[in-house]
Amino acid sequence: MKKIIINGVVVLFAVWFFQSGVRPPKESETDFQVTAFGQLPVKYEGREKPIDTLARNFLTILSDKQSVYHEGERVSATQWFLDNISGRPEALDYQVFRVENMDVLSSLGLEERKRFRYSFREILPRIGNLDAASRSAYAKNEKQRDLYDKQVIKVANKFYLYQNVMSSFEDPTAIPSEQLMSTAQRYMSLGKYSIPLAVPPNAGNSKWRPLMSALLANHPAMKSMGNVGPPDAMAVKFGVMLSAYRDGDVARFNDTLNEYNASLQRENPAVLEKMPFETFYNRLGAFMKSAQLYLLVFVLSCFGWLARKRGPISAGLALMICAFIPHTFAIIARVFLSGYPPVTNLYSSAIFIGWAAVLAGIVLELVYRKAEGMGNLVGGIAGFTTLLVAHFLAGDGDTMEQMRAVLDTRFWLATHVITVTLGYMATFVAGTIGVFYILAGLLTRRVDEATRDNMFRMMYGTACFALLLSFVGTVLGGLWADDSWGRFWGWDPKENGALLIVIWNAIMLHAKYGKMVGSRGFAVMAVTGNIVTAWSWFGVNQLSVGLHSYGFTSSATFWLLVFVASQLVVIFAGLIPVKVWRSGR
Repeated sequence: MKKIIINGVVVLFAVWFFQSGVRPPKESETDFQVTAFGQLPVKYEGREKPIDTLARNFLTILSDKQSVYHEGERVSATQWFLDNISGRPEALDYQVFRVENMDVLSSLGLEERKRFRYSFREILPRIGNLDAASRSAYAKNEKQRDLYDKQVIKVANKFYLYQNVMSSFEDPTAIPSEQLMSTAQRYMSLGKYSIPLAVPPNAGNSKWRPLMSALLANHPAMKSMGNVGPPDAMAVKFGVMLSAYRDGDVARFNDTLNEYNASLQRENPAVLEKMPFETFYNRLGAFMKSAQLYLLVFVLSCFGWLARKRGPISAGLALMICAFIPHTFAIIARVFLSGYPPVTNLYSSAIFIGWAAVLAGIVLELVYRKAEGMGNLVGGIAGFTTLLVAHFLAGDGDTMEQMRAVLDTRFWLATHVITVTLGYMATFVAGTIGVFYILAGLLTRRVDEATRDNMFRMMYGTACFALLLSFVGTVLGGLWADDSWGRFWGWDPKENGALLIVIWNAIMLHAKYGKMVGSRGFAVMAVTGNIVTAWSWFGVNQLSVGLHSYGFTSSATFWLLVFVASQLVVIFAGLIPVKVWRSGR
């Protein structure tokens, strides 16, 4: 029966995974080849990527979603983007601007909605109010801005970003002659790094160029400006595609798209190499699928562990391995696409810590015979929570952004960063076991003496690895700092955070060796390690000071405090006398 359950879990996983978005949408010869258009290359914020990625990231910034619903139908990010850059009138009615603050909605005269999303056409008449409110908020010192100021700046930034990106694809032939000069001057005042470069290097030009800049070169009225480059045949084809799509001419759009791809394959094939694979990676959505499965693993394993049923635990292990495979594939895919080791920013650190924690859970479950499902519980909850954190971190745009100069070194990223991140993982795994030890002991009768001993041994072994990895990673970080900044140690907040993890793991082990704590005390200390590690991982970035302050994210502070509060509750629960625990009676 156990084998039947395991095999059934694997089959159900395979069917669900490959039937949910892996295959591209079906497009007949009489349809616009939107999927193929999404594979065309662009360059934005220093990275070459397909239009599909640009559209998804852009829509996520505006709407917190990678698709939009319009008149009851789901519209993909690529189609939404194509509707906008081609100038279709209905594009202005897509409700993609998320405005969730009640005061901002009131100041803009917008009604409250269930999903808090509004269209460009709805916001445009209120642009004067939005501009005045955002200017007033920007004029204040950052520390003096209240919630309304922060939210109105956020909405204004979305609106202006939308205008800048869309204007870079505007067709100058469709602009009235009397407005052309002012439009061109406004467009050219934008930084090239802040707008997409849609025309790749080819036989006519050796550099990436914005579409409008290349098309302006063909306009007779702009010849006198003298600051535009020569006409570009690729740009003309791109413009023809947008014009055909706007006019609803399917045949001309598809034929020009094929010609564009053929010309690019002939003149610059290297730029196309990774585009189809990245669109497949986007469509796969492996991280969110794995997160859903990890949550199911946790639920199954909780039932099996509490009821002492091996069947659900075995099914949970099989499901966790099934979820771990696409999780691993997606990380490898990111390495291939970015050309860097797996950890380069906060987003990638979250998915990597989750991956390593799941691997640790699998190892505990397979190797440690008396784990009794604890490996499943650790891997399931750690995998789900870290991928959930990564999902919210992805709201800032491209998660494979161009590397900062100080971080642009593959050797140190592959040594120091990965080792320190594994130290984070090991400390979190020990702390997670400690949480289960305390909560299960306090609330259930499941934790007997043998279970306590097993959980303590797993915490202790993981803490040993945490000390080793965090210490080696911290020393490697000092060597990197000496190589980059000319000093090994400078008491930077991030350096202090790494040192605190080493010290706390050392204190835990010394307390165990000196017999100052038993299994319960060690569990309380392991949970405290979660707070120390979370502070080093996210907290020091919120200070916005020091040489490591490039990981700031405004939404992290609140959730960091929530996490710390939850761990403090568990710590206080662990300090309750054992005679009060249900498992201690």
